[in-house]
Amino acid sequence: MSAPSFNSAQAVRFDLPHGAVRAATGDDRFVLVPTAALVELARTAPAEAVATLGRAIGAGVGRRAAARIGETKASTLEEFITQLAGEAALAGVGVWSIERWGRALVVVVSEGPAGGPMLAAIVGSAVEAASGRTVASALLSSDDGVARVLIASDRAVDRVRQWIGSGVSWGDAIAKLHGEGS
Repeated sequence: MSAPSFNSAQAVRFDLPHGAVRAATGDDRFVLVPTAALVELARTAPAEAVATLGRAIGAGVGRRAAARIGETKASTLEEFITQLAGEAALAGVGVWSIERWGRALVVVVSEGPAGGPMLAAIVGSAVEAASGRTVASALLSSDDGVARVLIASDRAVDRVRQWIGSGVSWGDAIAKLHGEGS
């Protein structure tokens, strides 16, 4: 049996007479924002404001994905990420895929609107809202339009951040984390 595909048909409704853009699942309203505005906000706003906005965007993505996951009966990680990635694409927050590094889960985001703390907050909050499980997230890398975000426990994310901060490459930090059995 193949994983359910993401069906984007009528996932977003443009209600022009009422000046609204709405998600088909739930009653979420959207505001179409130029990417440059998000990038400028992420660059100039206080870190907590940037993280708060990222968490709000991610929570919406995750809630909508959770509704789809419930409809499709996703039971594997691939089915889960298919629905999550579809909702992320609809929200305009990039193309999402996953990499497994042993037990570590890394979400790869290409063509995302913003990097850094905002992107890590979006991804972490989306996974948390879609899965119903508490997770932590950390930006591992952001090169050539591709970012990698670690999804793990608070403890594991803190360790990886410390190692990267001390000059260890993100790949070596994940390997080191694995060696600790965390």
